[in-house]
Amino acid sequence: MFDARITADHVSPLAKPKIRILFYTDFVGFGGADGFSLGILRDLILGNQPFFAEFEIDLINRHSGGHAVNKLTPEVLGRYEQVWFFGLLQSNMPGEPENELVDAEVAALRSWMDAGGGVLITGDHSNPRPPGADPSLSEYLNLGRALGHRVPRAGELREWNDRPDASIEFSHNTHTPDPWGSDINNTIPNDLDPYPQELILRKRFGRPHALFQGRRGPITVFPDHMHEGQLLIPERFPADVWPAGRLGQPKPEIVAHGTDKRNGQVYGVSTVYDGAAAGVGRIVADATWHHYFDINLWGFEKGGEVLDRLTEYYVNLTLWLTPRLVKLDVNAQLLYWLSRNLSVRAVLPEGFRVPGITAAGLIREVGGQAVLDDLVWPLEGTPGVPEEVLLGALVKESVATLSGGDVEAFDTAGVVERGLRAGAEEYAAELRAALDDVEGLGELISQGVR
Repeated sequence: MFDARITADHVSPLAKPKIRILFYTDFVGFGGADGFSLGILRDLILGNQPFFAEFEIDLINRHSGGHAVNKLTPEVLGRYEQVWFFGLLQSNMPGEPENELVDAEVAALRSWMDAGGGVLITGDHSNPRPPGADPSLSEYLNLGRALGHRVPRAGELREWNDRPDASIEFSHNTHTPDPWGSDINNTIPNDLDPYPQELILRKRFGRPHALFQGRRGPITVFPDHMHEGQLLIPERFPADVWPAGRLGQPKPEIVAHGTDKRNGQVYGVSTVYDGAAAGVGRIVADATWHHYFDINLWGFEKGGEVLDRLTEYYVNLTLWLTPRLVKLDVNAQLLYWLSRNLSVRAVLPEGFRVPGITAAGLIREVGGQAVLDDLVWPLEGTPGVPEEVLLGALVKESVATLSGGDVEAFDTAGVVERGLRAGAEEYAAELRAALDDVEGLGELISQGVR
């Protein structure tokens, strides 16, 4: 995913932080199942680990070995930084009373998410309520509802109890037509072809969300499918569910849309919730698990541009959902590397901006904009100081701290605090100097013109 020669041999001797991901499911594995599997996703993520972190992926099937024998408990959740939900079942059923999460699991998830655990929530379209299900349930229930609808916060970000379904009339179809005129309402060959859907990315300050920022530009491709699910944004945000941080209450937002190729209708395909701004875990909600399944990835050439771009998204997703405390260890690795990088050290005497610009270019190359954002400003909100000034200050502070050679004594939190303070003070000094330069210019201009 990046040129490994850039990292050279200046990698920290400290152990790389582990980012442990649980794929939690009630039907899918790493292979087989006619492509309804997650083996390619796992391999893409593990095969493209950055030098500054170590990824681990496990899969737990809720019902492997017996009905609901593999529940989510504090002990299970405590082994992971993230849980990615890939559910198929719709509801509890006779003889299967615990297809849905039970109260103890919801409580365990809430505590774990409140402590920073990250969640990817997926499902698919809805099907009619299965025969034998509770008749008080809605007529249409989403595939994945059983695992997904009670997950704290995340469960509110998808439609679980209504259409869209799998019919042509009421489906969300993002299939991109192929050159042979295949019917886009058929799964095959469209799920298997090499033609992805093109995303419409929401931008802020001229940039798409960090999930969709690649090293060679915006990530605008996703696997397509003929009946995707529906994302939702809650109408209300009670404080006991959606907490506030020091700068207010972060709220979920749809950051990527897809287009129905039959009628031009636009649908949300990715929602983000930056819970870190309120001290809790981040969430990504996806319109369908088909954006991750083997059957929808088979058609993309290995090493080709589409699969490379998708891999960048999957790695971005892994890093973005990582809890803040683990990211502190990630930042320690990056700061050590930057402090040893010869390109950075060559311009270190050039104030804050020049080393910062050089370091930012390197971080974008090996980690992308999302990693840079979390390194430059590991706090809530958007910094009021240019990123190159802050990063330059962080690098200078890292070099000074490591000058004694004691890597074990590198206090990342202290280095970051001192670096950010120095960057803010430097920028304030620049602004004061600029103000001094312009004071009295009005009178000078008036006298000169007249």
